Amino acid sequence: MSKTNRRTFMMQVVAATGATLATATSQAKTRIDESAAEAAAVGYKLDATKVDTKRFPKYKAGEKCANCMAWLSKPTDAWGECSLFDNKFVAAPGWCSSYLKG
Repeated sequence: MSKTNRRTFMMQVVAATGATLATATSQAKTRIDESAAEAAAVGYKLDATKVDTKRFPKYKAGEKCANCMAWLSKPTDAWGECSLFDNKFVAAPGWCSSYLKG
């Protein structure tokens, strides 16, 4: 491969990498809204103390997203990734009916 071809190839690789990074950044995670269909389906609340215990009798005081097995972030993070919600952050003090003690 000549120097010109290598240079052209490397420039194409750099351009493609930049485009990939720009796409990844544009698909950044956002905070989930309680009223979103995916959140409402599992009774997600931003604040676990506001869970409707008549609708979700399995809820126990002290359960929250930050101590659930689905929580993928650090326990000290205010918002974090949850394995149940793709491309969305959930609140650490939140709760949903899929809660599993971690």
